[in-house]
Amino acid sequence: MKTSNTSTNILHLLLALIVMLSVLMSCKDDEPTPQEKATSLLTSSTWKIKTVSVDATDRTSVYPGLTLTFTATGYTTTNGGVIWPATGTWLFKDQTATTITRSDGLEITIQELTETSLKLAFSWTKTTLGSGRVQSVSGLHVLTFSN
Repeated sequence: MKTSNTSTNILHLLLALIVMLSVLMSCKDDEPTPQEKATSLLTSSTWKIKTVSVDATDRTSVYPGLTLTFTATGYTTTNGGVIWPATGTWLFKDQTATTITRSDGLEITIQELTETSLKLAFSWTKTTLGSGRVQSVSGLHVLTFSN
């Protein structure tokens, strides 16, 4: 009888270990992915322009009152001029969540993203003719926002 009692104890111990291992293996990491974290920060508020530079030249005065509001897949802007349409969609280029692609195909690098600061950079290759030219000068645009 002693042998079967020992066998039963070992069997119970093994079953307990299997259950514990199953529970541990089924627990998933609660840490958000880079995309989830970036989306949460982007959509947390309306971003207001602080500075705009084109090829390291200050162009902030060209975009007074520029604001940018993100949703999970879209955006809206005010006073975005030619470089930022009033509405559109966006998605991350890859899992790193450091580049977004707008619905018009423009790729935008996220240089900084915190709860209070957003810094975006993109190469703008188009120019317009006439008096609107200053609003669409080609070059490396760096936009810094705060909320």
